[in-house]
Amino acid sequence: MDNVLDLPWTTESFLAWEDRQESKYEFDGRDVIAMTGGSYAHQRMVFNLCLGWMGLLRGRPLLPAQEMQLRIGRRIRYPDVVVCTAPLDQTTRTLTDAVAIFEVLSDDTAATDRVTKLSEYADVASLRVYVLLEQSQIAATMFRREAGGQWVASPHTAGGLELPGLDITLPLSAVYEGLSFPG
Repeated sequence: MDNVLDLPWTTESFLAWEDRQESKYEFDGRDVIAMTGGSYAHQRMVFNLCLGWMGLLRGRPLLPAQEMQLRIGRRIRYPDVVVCTAPLDQTTRTLTDAVAIFEVLSDDTAATDRVTKLSEYADVASLRVYVLLEQSQIAATMFRREAGGQWVASPHTAGGLELPGLDITLPLSAVYEGLSFPG
């Protein structure tokens, strides 16, 4: 990482530092983590998600955002796609709420997305659903929040993701459009 000092980081010092960087970084409350580029499949799935959300959310007070900062207490994360409540000021750089978060899994981020971020995202009070999408096959794990705050996981390999509290079904075929898998 460029110009990272060996001093204790605060969220504010991280945000000020990252603003001056050409690359993106996450902050886990203690350490700065470099964001790596994704595969074509990753980028295509993120594009498909945003495109799908734009159609599904038309006329609703919700907005999709791609790879924007999300502040969770002291942490800063860059979810692949976030659905948040509207309106947002066009100059907004850091989100503080989300109703749905989508992460496209890769070998180097899967453990963080499945364990660390699942725990961290529980601190986003407005969050209703967290979806992990596989790159190697059409498969998703959807975590929905129960009334007591516990996550309930469900696997999906076909059909659509019925997103709790949003009254929206996101077809998996739309997320994986343009990709093919052996088998």
